[in-house]
Amino acid sequence: MSDINIFGEVHIEARPYNIVLVKNKAKQTQMMIQTAQSRSIENIKLTLHKTIDTQGERTYGCCMLPDGRMAFTFCYDQTVKVFSDNKLKDFGVKLPADAFDLVYISKDNTLAVTSGLSFNQCITIIDLERKEIKKTISLDLFNYGIAQKDNRLIYSDNDKGIRMINLYDESTSDIVRQKMPRYCYIATFRDKIYHTNTETNNVTCYNLQGQLQWRFQNESVLNYPQGIDVDNNGNVYMVGAIHTTL
Repeated sequence: MSDINIFGEVHIEARPYNIVLVKNKAKQTQMMIQTAQSRSIENIKLTLHKTIDTQGERTYGCCMLPDGRMAFTFCYDQTVKVFSDNKLKDFGVKLPADAFDLVYISKDNTLAVTSGLSFNQCITIIDLERKEIKKTISLDLFNYGIAQKDNRLIYSDNDKGIRMINLYDESTSDIVRQKMPRYCYIATFRDKIYHTNTETNNVTCYNLQGQLQWRFQNESVLNYPQGIDVDNNGNVYMVGAIHTTL
C-alpha cells in the first residue's frame, strides 16, 4: 500500500436531465365545498310536529332515535317505553330501578338510563334490538341527567357533581366536583357540557376539563330549569318546570 500514490481522479460533469418535479398539491383536484351556515335562534321557527299520548306519569326523560321512534322514561313505574313514528307503542322494558333520564348510544344501538332517587343506584343499558336489558352499572349515589361523549357517559351525581364513566371498563372520574341539586339535566355539544341547576335557577356551561365557560340566569324567562338540549348550531334549549309570568 505504501507504493500506491493515487487511486484515481474525480471529474465533475454537469449536463441536463429530463426529470420533471411536480408538487403534490398541483396533482390534487380542486373542489369547492359549500360551508354550512349556522342558523341564529332568531331565524328558527318552531312548529308542532306530533303529539304522543304516553299514558303514564312522571315522565322525566325522552330522546329521539335515529329511525324516528321516541323513547320515554316512566320514573316510578321503573319502565322505559319506545313509541314508533306513527305514535303507537313499540315495546317497553321493566328496569331494576326508577327511570329518570336516558340517552341513545349509537355505537351499539342501546339506551343508557339513570335511576334518579331510586335506592338501587345504577345506570341501566337497554339493547334496542333485543328489547331487553343488556347490563346494569352500579353506582354509589343518586344520579339524574345523562349525556354521551364518545365512549363515555357524563351524568349528574347528587353529591359528587358532574361525573364521567367509561363504557369500556366502567371506570369513573370527576369533571366538576361540587354538590348538585336533584332533578338536574345534562347536555353535551362538541367539547362543552351544559348543566341545569334547579336550586339557583341557572344553566352552566363547562368544558370537558370542568372549567367554567359561562352561566345564564334570568328568572323572568327561566325558572326551575330541568330538561336541556343543544342543536347542531350550538343553540341551547331549556325547559322551565315552573311557569313564569312576565
